[in-house]
Amino acid sequence: MAILLLSTASVSAQSKWRYNLGLGGTFNSGNINNIGFRNTGSVSRNDSILALDASYRYLYAEEKREATNHELGGGAKMDLYQYSRWSPFLATDFVVNHFKGYDFKISLLAGVKYRLFSIPGRYDYSLSAAIVEDYVNYHITDPVADTIDGFVARVSLRGKIKQRIGESTQLNHMTFYQPSITDFGDYIVSSVTKIENRLNQHLFLDIIFDFEHRSVVPEGRKKTDIATEVALRLSF
Repeated sequence: MAILLLSTASVSAQSKWRYNLGLGGTFNSGNINNIGFRNTGSVSRNDSILALDASYRYLYAEEKREATNHELGGGAKMDLYQYSRWSPFLATDFVVNHFKGYDFKISLLAGVKYRLFSIPGRYDYSLSAAIVEDYVNYHITDPVADTIDGFVARVSLRGKIKQRIGESTQLNHMTFYQPSITDFGDYIVSSVTKIENRLNQHLFLDIIFDFEHRSVVPEGRKKTDIATEVALRLSF
């Protein structure tokens, strides 16, 4: 506990802005089966009182000069007292991708994070719980047959791991379980696993595995989407 408090104090003494820009390839299966290009970017500010993060992502793939994947997404998050044992947060995320099955999807979250144990720069394990307002406007080919309510209030339970592996590698993992408040048969399970490999002071090689399973989807759509990305990222 003393180590945690001393480490927290050293971090809280400085505010820091960080910028990231990534370029890489993504390998998709599920509703989309292709290899494409992905560009990501983010800006963040971290200190012991307030943490802010905003990001975007852009995916594109084509075959025979016809687009087979085209996605634009982004999000923002605000954490209050992020290095404390309890930390409230607000977050939002949106995505537009007809090929994945929806015209747009937007989620609004409000919740609290509980830190299990942490030493900044070495490891950080936490759990969180939140209320989610999840709205999906599905890309429906037969509007008459559409019986899915795109607006769903959910509970979001999340486990998160940050673990340093050696001097230049870090493992980041998050798993979400998000059932509907009114129908536990309607749920989303998703996870993101990232291995960050530091090549030099500002350049990283990232390997990312992204998984999403929705129990309720329109007819003709697959419930599970998987993506693997390999990317170079500048951080400064």
